[in-house]
Amino acid sequence: MDSKAFDAELRIPSDLAYLRSIRAFVRELAENLGFDSDKINDIEIATDEILSNAVEHGSKDANSEIVIFFVTNEESMEIVVRDYGNGEPLTDKLSRILSIIETSNVENDKERGRGLLLARLLSDDMLVESNSAGGLDVHLVWSFGRDGAYCLKNNSLCY
Repeated sequence: MDSKAFDAELRIPSDLAYLRSIRAFVRELAENLGFDSDKINDIEIATDEILSNAVEHGSKDANSEIVIFFVTNEESMEIVVRDYGNGEPLTDKLSRILSIIETSNVENDKERGRGLLLARLLSDDMLVESNSAGGLDVHLVWSFGRDGAYCLKNNSLCY
């Protein structure tokens, strides 16, 4: 992500109070780009889940920063959420996150922990990678004209 050109960039404090405004921005952007109402809801929810995770798990404190990049072209819209880490070793964090995404491993009795999987299900593509700042970049991509075809069955992804 460090070398990729982007259309817009928003920087916010690592504080949940800012997420409502970001959701509104994301919704309006998706509307203006011509996504249908179902896809707009998917985009808004997935982005909110990843932003919430960045604030709660990817930041040391409220003085930290979260950066949101928006990249659009004729085929897709990509939203990248960047955090700067909370001090946890990135290899441990990435391993845990990728396990959740790739295996759909969510414990049924837990009230939390479904945000990553939900974001994966609601996006056309999702990539999680470490960044040079010591945190994570989560890439969410939606293609124009592609219907959402994901579902969750028996705690597993299906297409």
